[in-house]
Formats: sequence, structure tokens, C-alpha cells
Amino acid sequence: MGRFLFFLLLVANLAFGAHLWLSRERDAPDLSRREKNAGEVKIVSVTPPVSGQQKADEARRQAVALAGAACVEFTGIAGTEVGKVREALATLRLGERLTERRLEEVTRHWVYIPPAKDRKTAEAAAAQLKRQGVTELSIRPDYAISLGVFSTEDAAFRYLGQVESKGARGVQVGPFARELKDLVFTIREPDTELVARLTLMQRDYPGSALKAMPCPEK
Repeated sequence: MGRFLFFLLLVANLAFGAHLWLSRERDAPDLSRREKNAGEVKIVSVTPPVSGQQKADEARRQAVALAGAACVEFTGIAGTEVGKVREALATLRLGERLTERRLEEVTRHWVYIPPAKDRKTAEAAAAQLKRQGVTELSIRPDYAISLGVFSTEDAAFRYLGQVESKGARGVQVGPFARELKDLVFTIREPDTELVARLTLMQRDYPGSALKAMPCPEK
């Protein structure tokens, strides 16, 4: 009889505990219903604390290095990013304190005779060159005479020596084609706040750099 009562109390306690647990599950809010596009949530990136601190320290060091500079140059900007940099700098409203210049490199050189005053004069000069054995030439729209285009300046000068050895006169070597090497933005008299904003901006363009420089003459 005693064992039966013990077993009965045990079953009753278990039943009561189950009732409480089920009540909590039933009353608990379904938070999953509040999720929006749960299956599309992705972690884009996580910046390790050490890496983040290193970048912050680097930015502070750069800002200190640029403090008090007469001018700051923003260089090394990829061609595809130039438009974005222009827009970002425009938001700073720098006016005449901001200037821009192109750094170009010559990629082709040519051997030529400078433009003549008219087509007839250019044709006469071309005919004279052909009589001297210089047959590969063309008259350009501005009446200059092209004798050849070369990938290096040395090659152009070697060919110049060849045509001069045949008696050609007035022939020159010069740049024929140029390509953009870099675009330099110069900011005059940046204060501490502007230096800080430039430092943050520069971090968005890998490969670019900020340099303290003497201001160029206007």
C-alpha cells in the first residue's frame, strides 16, 4: 500500500511538471514570425579587433604626418575611381583650394616633318623624300609628314639617323601618343578637420596615397 501511494505521488508530480513546461512553451512568443527574409540574411564581413585597431592607428599616424602641411596631394587613384573621388571632394566645398593635374607618359614616338603651310608644299616635300629613298611616309591632315611611329624614343632616333643619311632635312622626333599615368588632386592649406576627413576618404581607395607637399606656384 505504501509503495502504491509513493508511485501515485511520483506520477502526479511528473504530470504537474509536464503541465507547467507545456504552458510555458504555449505562452512563449514565436519570434520567428518577426524575422524578415531570414533565409537571405548573410554576414558580409567581420573586421577582426586587431586589424581594426591597426587601421585606426595607421589613420591617426597619417593625420599627424599631414598636420600643418602647406598642401596635401591625393594620388594613386585608379582610373575607374576618379569620378567617385571627384564627387567626394566636391562635397568638401574646397573651391579654389582644390586643383587637379594630369601626369602623362609618352607611349609612342614618331619621326616627322612639321606641318607645312598648305597641301601643295607638303606634297612637294613628300616627293623630295621619295626621290631620296624615303618611301614610307604619309601626309597628315595638318600637312605634317609622318615617316613612322615607334614604341621607344631610341628606335625613333635610330630611324631618324637612317633618313638623314639619305639626305633628308628638317626631320624631327617627338611624342606621338600619351597615356594618363596618374591624376593628382592638390588641396591647399588643409586644417586639422579637413586632414582627418581626407584620411578617412583615402582609405576607401586601395593603392591611393596622401602626401604633404609644398604648394605649387599658381
